[in-house]
Amino acid sequence: MSAPPPSIVVVGAGPTAIGVLERLVASAPEYAGGSRLQVHLIDPHPPGGGRVWRAAQSSLLWANSLAADVTVLPDPSVTVDGPVGAGTTLWQWVESVGRHLPAEDPAGAEARQITPTSFPSRPLVNAYLGWVLGEVVAAARPWADVHLHECRAVDVRLRAGGVDVELADGRVLPADVAVLAQGHLDAHTTPAERGVQQRAADAGLTYLPTGYTADLDLSRLAPGEDVLVRGAGLAFVDLMVLLTSGRGGRFTPDGPGLRYEPSGREPVLHVGSRRGVPYRAKLGYVWPGPPVPLRFFTPAALDAAFGSRRQLDLRADLAPVIARELGWAHYTELFRAAPDRTTLPWPDFAECYTATDDPDSIAGLVARAVPDPADRFDLAALDRPLTGVRFESADQLQDAVRELVRADLDRSADPAHSSDAAVFTALLYCHGTIAGLVGAGRLTARSEAEDVAGWWMNLFSYLASGPPAPRVAELLALSAAGVVRFLGADARFELDDAAGAFIARSASVDTLVSARAMVEARLPAPAVSATPDPLVTSLVNRGVAAEQRIADPAGRVLATGRLSVGPDQRVLDADGAAQDRLFAVGFWTSGAQVAAFARPRTNAPFFRQNDALARRLWEAVTGRAAAAAAA
Repeated sequence: MSAPPPSIVVVGAGPTAIGVLERLVASAPEYAGGSRLQVHLIDPHPPGGGRVWRAAQSSLLWANSLAADVTVLPDPSVTVDGPVGAGTTLWQWVESVGRHLPAEDPAGAEARQITPTSFPSRPLVNAYLGWVLGEVVAAARPWADVHLHECRAVDVRLRAGGVDVELADGRVLPADVAVLAQGHLDAHTTPAERGVQQRAADAGLTYLPTGYTADLDLSRLAPGEDVLVRGAGLAFVDLMVLLTSGRGGRFTPDGPGLRYEPSGREPVLHVGSRRGVPYRAKLGYVWPGPPVPLRFFTPAALDAAFGSRRQLDLRADLAPVIARELGWAHYTELFRAAPDRTTLPWPDFAECYTATDDPDSIAGLVARAVPDPADRFDLAALDRPLTGVRFESADQLQDAVRELVRADLDRSADPAHSSDAAVFTALLYCHGTIAGLVGAGRLTARSEAEDVAGWWMNLFSYLASGPPAPRVAELLALSAAGVVRFLGADARFELDDAAGAFIARSASVDTLVSARAMVEARLPAPAVSATPDPLVTSLVNRGVAAEQRIADPAGRVLATGRLSVGPDQRVLDADGAAQDRLFAVGFWTSGAQVAAFARPRTNAPFFRQNDALARRLWEAVTGRAAAAAAA
């Protein structure tokens, strides 16, 4: 009898899984030989978009990137071992495919209306992802068969020489290897959240814990009701949209801005966070570049500065380097694009900037060379614009925050400030360096457990992954209409049992705000030991997989909430041993947390990670390395 064909099961059929599949197909000519690979993609949601990008959600929910800035296909900028094609961005798909969809197709109707600088709806992104998946499946036909299973995987059983993947409908798929690529995992409410839920229920209050906003029961928030909202990021923006436009409110032009016409069904949202201001608007123009290469935050530069063996603290050691790197990108672009707004020749400025890492010396240099404060880069002021500022009344606070948001909105639409685009791209590059440091084990235990998903991702999201500019314009209109109220910086929330209400206060104003409803406008943090996902729960409970735990020099063991994987993406068991036949990839693992979408022409880590994983998978199922396979 002939040997069965090599087979791979991928749990998930969203963008992460598509990225792995595309790289498997790209390397097939090197590895396939005479064997026809069988690939099974398993997802309870329709393949392509997965849960987050599924078509069955409101088109009011958008991606937070321009149509021209989204791709899941590698382009010639990507440096990997496998072959790379031209790549097709979302915007290129809109032009060549989306606009030609039938008139009755909502994706086609939207595609015929948007431009490269539009923010596409999530259902439109789903259509793009579905097309990409179809193209990858078609490209696989000479070497592989791809089977799509719209079902939930509930367990993976390891056996000699392979795995058995159990599905919710009772089927079992035998395979040589399995890859977990589910994307974001749900999490059970935390003990603290469960405590608040119970106390709120006892007092007749409404409390919505962390969760994916599109899946929350927002009908529990009554029209006209005051609602406290913890979090001012993208989850808040989704909440704002669904509770305003989603309830029949309308925005109409009003001079340079918008005016909100309420439906009468909106609650009043009192939003607070540590910064006290919403995330910065995504840039509304396509920047031609060129991107500024990293100079100070490369692996080689860090080795030169700190040595190649010492573990690094992301906040104490690396935050100043990141600030210097972002400033370098900002000024490189400013001097290139707007030399008339500078007073020193670029070579002189660059020599002085690179000669010192002292912030005071750099500040003095900038003061001499860049006359307009609006052209200067001050990361601390940018990050915490309300720090140390007190207001006499809540209304003064509203005016001040609106002024900050309006200035950011104006700037985000102005290519004259293309230095912001250079900083954006530098942030992406810095994220790649941090991912590499994590993979190499170079960060301290505390930094890896707390700072990467905490301080760094918060800063990155605030500066580089904020809401579309049109949403920020709507936020301003909602604030002017009194539907959204800002609580201020360092907002604190509590449930006052004696008062029978939620209470919010901040460092910006003395005013206290009370409400009978509260929403945690944040996605749950990864928690593989506390997830409702039956597959992950089964693997962890049996010790086949484990939550990542890191010991610091003092002997403390820190849990990260992420699934423990090795540098090659193999799942590690409870004893730290690698599972030869089980891999995992994605934000919820301890591997490099890279975005499942990439910005074109940036050599994104997403593609490099997927290419390396795909080639390992081929070697695992064929037993041949690339050179031997190609011989």
